[in-house]
Amino acid sequence: MKSLMFLVLALVPSLAMAHVKWFSDYSFDAVPLTFAQLNTPTFWGLFLLSVVSLPLMVYLDKLADRSTLYVKTNEFLDRYADNGPLIMRVTMGAVLLMSWQGDSVVAPEIAATSQVWVWFQFALALCLLFKETTILTGLGMIFLYIMCIFSQGLFHMLDYVVYPAVGLYLIFSNLKNERLKNLDLPVLYSGLGFSLCWVAFEKIFYPFWGLSVLAKAPALTMGLPHDFFLISCAFVEFTLGYLLIICLLHRPLAIVITLVFFTTTCFFGKTEVVGHTMLHGALLVFIVKGPGHYYQAPIRYHKAFWLRSLFAAVNFIILFAVLAFPYQKMATEIHAESMAKKVDHPMFEIPAEMPVPTIAVHPMKDPVSGWNLHLQTTNYKFTPESSGLGDKPGEGHAHLFVNGKKVGRVYGEWVHVILPPGKSKVKVVLTTNSHKDYASSGKLIESEIEIEEGREVSVGGHAH
Repeated sequence: MKSLMFLVLALVPSLAMAHVKWFSDYSFDAVPLTFAQLNTPTFWGLFLLSVVSLPLMVYLDKLADRSTLYVKTNEFLDRYADNGPLIMRVTMGAVLLMSWQGDSVVAPEIAATSQVWVWFQFALALCLLFKETTILTGLGMIFLYIMCIFSQGLFHMLDYVVYPAVGLYLIFSNLKNERLKNLDLPVLYSGLGFSLCWVAFEKIFYPFWGLSVLAKAPALTMGLPHDFFLISCAFVEFTLGYLLIICLLHRPLAIVITLVFFTTTCFFGKTEVVGHTMLHGALLVFIVKGPGHYYQAPIRYHKAFWLRSLFAAVNFIILFAVLAFPYQKMATEIHAESMAKKVDHPMFEIPAEMPVPTIAVHPMKDPVSGWNLHLQTTNYKFTPESSGLGDKPGEGHAHLFVNGKKVGRVYGEWVHVILPPGKSKVKVVLTTNSHKDYASSGKLIESEIEIEEGREVSVGGHAH
């Protein structure tokens, strides 16, 4: 029992990795792992451990229900249940103002394409000042989420199902109809639970994203092998999301998750605060309101211990399969689409009267891990604030390739990259604001180098 509790506590910090995209140079050009590649003893061992741990969770839940201290604590927190909507209004107001200040929409890594949407979020924050206009904020959040689906793609935005769920919570909690009003909590539990479950799969199918983050913050692994720690994080995160959905260990679980989110700020700083503030709000609502009383929590449909245990284990397996297969399918399709676009990637020919930009890549070994690349350019300016907007000769950003695969965009003269063992070819291509490749006389403006750990760096002859 003590060993199991130690394992659970050791893996809980994995929540620091809930959104790897915030801290890694992720790219959907990457090839996701296949189910055949996941067919390992480690994967199945952790999967079975997750399933067999659920009856223990059911037992702890029933044990807590018989505890006088637990019952009195629930009665104390129930006194503040009516403050749930206020908590959500305050936290969402903070989230919207941070997004307004940071020129992002929905999530830290999604840059606003227009100042219209930035100020739209400011207006939504103002609507939260008054209970009567809170519904407008809820509707606005759902609108922003749908807009981001069109710009970022459904696959990316499924990470943030909690965002429209919070919007629906703000709407439902301010309705007068009792049946609709009490849908607020089930929607919030389901939305946050689904987001945690879905995000867990990026650590399984795109392990290289998470491994690049762990290379920068190795203390997170507590000495465990990075690949084992990462996939363990995935199963812990999926399990916690699932427990939220079925409302098992509701209040204790919410307290544990929100405390862990607070502690991870020391590793990742302000970006994590911006991204997780909304989750803190939802978790605080769970703490003061519990599972709710109008609609019965899924785990409560069965009274007997063995039926609850069977319900928890069987539905865990079903949900894992229902989400894993479409995740892998969508990831594979996005990779194929990305490769198809590369075959006929548009170019931007430098006008004859304009000076031709040049680029040279100079690598420096990072003392901790990987390489720092210094991009020296002439007749060129990095303009991250104009990404996705109209093209202006001599400005834009760059695309970074490792061994022929695009691994990310570069918006300044320095970029950090983690390379696989052995020789790697690193190429940087200058692009316009709208992602067209710069070219002069039909030749791409790029620089390519070859790097091998422990060897000299050779610079190729493609630096125009």
